[in-house]
Amino acid sequence: MTTRSSSVTAEPAGSEPGPGSIADLYREVFPLISIDAALDKGGDVALTIPSDAIHEVLERGRSDERLQMNLLRNQTAVDWEDRGLELVYHLYSIPLRQAVAIKAWVPTEGAVVESVADLYQMADWAERECREMFGIEFIGHPDPRNLLLDEDIDIHPLRKSHPLAPIEMEQGVDVEFFTKQHPPPEPEEEAEEAAPAAAAPTRKRVEDMTEAEREERRAEQAERVARARELAKVRRAERLAGAPPAGGPRPEGAAPPPTPAPAAATEAPSAETAPSAPPRDDRPPAPPPPELPSIPDAEEDPEGRAAAQAERVRLGRELAAARRAQLRGE
Repeated sequence: MTTRSSSVTAEPAGSEPGPGSIADLYREVFPLISIDAALDKGGDVALTIPSDAIHEVLERGRSDERLQMNLLRNQTAVDWEDRGLELVYHLYSIPLRQAVAIKAWVPTEGAVVESVADLYQMADWAERECREMFGIEFIGHPDPRNLLLDEDIDIHPLRKSHPLAPIEMEQGVDVEFFTKQHPPPEPEEEAEEAAPAAAAPTRKRVEDMTEAEREERRAEQAERVARARELAKVRRAERLAGAPPAGGPRPEGAAPPPTPAPAAATEAPSAETAPSAPPRDDRPPAPPPPELPSIPDAEEDPEGRAAAQAERVRLGRELAAARRAQLRGE
């Protein structure tokens, strides 16, 4: 892989790249498209284009001999709150060993762009992740289902408007003991003095809340999830009634989504058939859980407590391995 020249790395982030950079090639290939170029913190060139030109720029950039951007390394988005959502495509040319980032701004609500899954296979899952994490719809995507969240959850966890949840502890861990061993960092006094008086109030941490405030936070989150479930239920009913998917109808000439192979009798039902499928009754019952050792108090016996927790983890892993072997028929 080629190294960057010192003249490029010396340029500050956000400045216009020098003459002869890949930005000039893109402007030569796309003379009618408005392209803003800047260097990112790593010294790579980032091009900002209109959102309605994403598919055209990526398609021609992939086939043009001067660019040959044949690899989509990553696709993601950034929530800038009042400024909107920034969609980012990290491209790389394997034959020419040159990289570029293509960016586009979309509104926070009702963001719709054209899918590039027909150009890059990697975009199939990346667009599904952007759709559920940020709420961006991709027109023409062959399978716009949730990738990470359950099908009945229709929230966008990576938006900054989404409420934060407390850190989850492993099963069997005493929260009070864990907090004593790993206390949260205290805010620096200098930073508090330097903060302006008119700054917006920061969101209170869960550790600093009273029990009533925690209950109120949990109630807000539960209400948000309930609304998301209702919305997902309506959308699922619309799709079963013949409505187009959430990503919109496929453009004319686009390939239909691949037909999944028939599932074996022991496989779980797919996400689309799961709501109407009857509960499974052909699997053997799970073995009874083992008797777990009691966990002593942290103050009285810390070593015994750690040993008991380790024993619980070992028993849990053995039980899971036995259950997997049972389901495989071994």
